Amino acid sequence: MTEAAAELVEILADEGVGHLFMNPGTDTAPIQEALAAARAAGTPHPDTILCIHEHVALSAAIGHHLLSGRPQAVLVHVDAGTLNVGGALHNAQRNGTPVVIMAGRSPYTVDRSVPGHRDNPIHWQQEQLDQPASMRAYAKWAMEVPRGRELGRIVRRAFHVAESEPTGPCYLMLPREALMEPAGPAAARLTRPCPPAPDPRGLARLAQLLADAERPVVVTGRVGRRPESVDVLVRISELLGTPVLDDRDRLNFPGEHPLYAGRDGTRFLAAADAVLVVDSEVPWVPAVASPPPDAALLQIDIDPAKPSMPMWDFPMTVSLTADSAIALPLLEAALCDLAEPRRERWSHRRLEAEAAVADVHAQWRRAAEPGGSPADAAEAFLAELDRALPPDVVVFDEAVTNRAACVRQLHRSPGRYFQAGAPSLGWAIGAAVGARLARPDLPLVAVCGDGAFNFGVPTAALWTAHRAGAPFVTVILDNRSYHASKLPVARLYPEGAAVRHGDFPETQLQPALDYVGLAQACGGEGEVVSRPAEMGPALERALASTASGKCVVLDVQLPGL
Repeated sequence: MTEAAAELVEILADEGVGHLFMNPGTDTAPIQEALAAARAAGTPHPDTILCIHEHVALSAAIGHHLLSGRPQAVLVHVDAGTLNVGGALHNAQRNGTPVVIMAGRSPYTVDRSVPGHRDNPIHWQQEQLDQPASMRAYAKWAMEVPRGRELGRIVRRAFHVAESEPTGPCYLMLPREALMEPAGPAAARLTRPCPPAPDPRGLARLAQLLADAERPVVVTGRVGRRPESVDVLVRISELLGTPVLDDRDRLNFPGEHPLYAGRDGTRFLAAADAVLVVDSEVPWVPAVASPPPDAALLQIDIDPAKPSMPMWDFPMTVSLTADSAIALPLLEAALCDLAEPRRERWSHRRLEAEAAVADVHAQWRRAAEPGGSPADAAEAFLAELDRALPPDVVVFDEAVTNRAACVRQLHRSPGRYFQAGAPSLGWAIGAAVGARLARPDLPLVAVCGDGAFNFGVPTAALWTAHRAGAPFVTVILDNRSYHASKLPVARLYPEGAAVRHGDFPETQLQPALDYVGLAQACGGEGEVVSRPAEMGPALERALASTASGKCVVLDVQLPGL
């Protein structure tokens, strides 16, 4: 008879899981044995990646999915391991990562005749009244496997839910006794639902409102999750003559395109009479800038209502539930049908929009000139980084308060640039491990703030990367502070005591950490970069070191703010 744990290993491989990111415990022994047996027999199984912190394990799964598009699996130890995935779970939720997070559960029985029974005091201490409670706000679905014969059907269901749009994490609890019981009948893989296409009448109305607009604007954040959609969005914006505002969770629009306004196009938004919102989690912040009250707000999104965000209440005029990879080509065709007699007006509008966006691009170039203000120092370093990056390098951006500078200065191609699109810091260096395993042919650079780097459990991430053979470069934008936590104090209390006295001890990362030494302690290399002109040569050396198997940390010394 096949043990349920062996069936689990077979199912993971059959579901397309290439790497199992794990941190083991007393409850994972049957799975470890099943993996060893599969390796010995040469039967299908995922490669195991030992992660010495669970936050790194789930972050690696996020990064792997970003590059591979495949479902993911993470294995952690009961409630403690579940809690240690921490903020990475929030990131997986907001990224829509189709990952099945599996955790053990304290054995139920004390009967020595039952395989997997309780045999350690910790089996009482680690048991909780409601272990999956911490997952319920973030996971799409959660379930415990009650018996070995039910395991196959339940695991198949977990992947079915995780990969159905909108995709996201699911949670499984695996009692040790159930893993050691006989498996049931073979469970068939469940067919994934096709992604949704837009309602034809809704699409026609949206296209008509967009075609009739005088000052349309496009807002996006994740069109680039399907790189082939980027070219379609470019053609739509060129046809209509619309500037494109981009929060850039993915690379959604070429950064050097004359209609690309990045995150600095609020004046276009404030004057718009129609706004096309495509795959944007937060299209604008009303307290900062909004479209006029009478503007037509037009939405295309796989998850337009955002039910996991309690106060998402942007009043859309037309809202289409659709995969943008399906909807955008249909929208382009509808607009082409409506182009006459509007084409001349659209062409004239495009010239005007390009002239206005050219002023925005000129501001970006000025900000990147060496010798600028301390607030612009990162711009110059990032501009030099962009010039030095080879075309095939993947960039993970977790620059936090310098995120806008990355949008302005880093120009990548679709499928080569990713941000977390989520609030929990520390994802990039763990995600880099998974991404390099997914695409070992592509070098990777993670750009982090110093605070975000530390949140990522760097010793665990770098150790795991070296052990797994997944080296990458980390560029730390080091201002020696939690600047994102300092800014609200100054903004909310501009005349307050903290500003008057320069008193921000809660946000100062002093004494400064030796990031070069940290990298070396984990088997890698490091280098301090103190001037923008040093960035290119330093990156060249760093990429050469990663080609030989070593992680490299570049500590970019920014002025303290």
